[in-house]
Amino acid sequence: MLLDASRLQEVTDQVSQSLQQGDVEGAVRQSRQVSALRLARLVTEAPPAAAEQYLRSIQPHQAGRIATYLPADFTARLLGQLDADFSSTLISEMEPEAVAHLMPRLPEVLRSTLFDHLAPDFRQQVEQLASYAEGSAGSVMSPFFLSIEPDATVREAIDAVRHGHEVTERTAYVFVVTPNTGKLKGVLSVRELLMADPKSRVSAVMTSEIFAVRTDEAAVQAARRIRSRRLKMFPVVDEQDVLVGVISIGQAMDLLAHEMADEFVAISAGSPDESFFTPPRLAIRKRLPWMAANIFLNLGAVAVISTFEETIVAVAILAAFLPMITDMGGNVGIQALSVSIRSIALGEARLRDFWLAARKEIAIGLVNGLVLGTLFCLIAYFLEGNIVLGIVAGIALGANVLIAGVIGGTIPFLIKRMGKDPAMMTGPVLTTITDITGVTIYLGLATLFLSSLIGL
Repeated sequence: MLLDASRLQEVTDQVSQSLQQGDVEGAVRQSRQVSALRLARLVTEAPPAAAEQYLRSIQPHQAGRIATYLPADFTARLLGQLDADFSSTLISEMEPEAVAHLMPRLPEVLRSTLFDHLAPDFRQQVEQLASYAEGSAGSVMSPFFLSIEPDATVREAIDAVRHGHEVTERTAYVFVVTPNTGKLKGVLSVRELLMADPKSRVSAVMTSEIFAVRTDEAAVQAARRIRSRRLKMFPVVDEQDVLVGVISIGQAMDLLAHEMADEFVAISAGSPDESFFTPPRLAIRKRLPWMAANIFLNLGAVAVISTFEETIVAVAILAAFLPMITDMGGNVGIQALSVSIRSIALGEARLRDFWLAARKEIAIGLVNGLVLGTLFCLIAYFLEGNIVLGIVAGIALGANVLIAGVIGGTIPFLIKRMGKDPAMMTGPVLTTITDITGVTIYLGLATLFLSSLIGL
């Protein structure tokens, strides 16, 4: 049977419909052609009772693969509703790195109970992965890889590929390590093995120049190297150069996707640790402190407006146009900010491109500011019939658009140069700056031309 995109989507919709209707047997029967990643999404969307029954009805190894792709908060909540036997069976079939990421989210009693049910070797793998700092290569690596000693023959290496662990069945590389110590010495692709003389020693045909990442280095850096060098797998070594794990191209793509998603959340001052399934109590703890701090940030705009109190009292209509000027600046700033952060994250722009970004945003800001300022000038004149008010409002909006674009487009480069995450220049901070500049320009110009406006 040819499974093209339309056919796969049709089968996926059938599984989804069956789960929504509580027809678990139908969902199990139809889901054989659906990937674990798609099934994980369907499980999160299904009624809780149907999702639990579905996971119980399929093979344990398939349930474990699906659970590996479930959001950690969702899995933690699910495990809290299941009996200990099924919960332990489920996590024992998951990838060790996924379990290590999940464990901190479980209540201590449940975590201890599940750990007691795990096989000693699997528990040791999970504990080792959990010992590394979050976001490091060690915390996300897979402990499953193929390795062989330098003195082995090519035929023995091929046999190792043939009889390897099921998790490594799709591996593209065989790593060469020293006996006893396990230090990484070389690497061979499966293609190179097939092309080599079966009687040759591995040490004679291996590649000794190897790209690797340390366990304490940022995992996303390894992901970027995998993408930039078009690799299928990246070895992870400890301080003694001992091979302890690998990061696959699939994991790399997931890491880069999560990085982009986290930066998008950070721009809006959200917490990357919060997901759709985070309980409201924890979500409040993550959001409320920043929002409270943002009140004090906005006091800057309040202070500026207070300075021009007499101008506003004299020409009350000025207050009506303030939201348009401040909001437009914030929107333009976030546009430029998002583009710069994305370009830096994808490696399209480097720190030395600061002035290139500045020139680009100045050019864009001049054109957009002129067009939007003129448009706003005409609107203000049409509404109030005062050309001076229109000119003041138009100039203020145009100038704020220019300033907001330059600030939003260049600040990420400055923060990156300081060694910080560019996403820390969050949307609320940027909009506070543009609010202050917009209000200052607008009310400052209004004060200068107050005599012409007083007749309104």
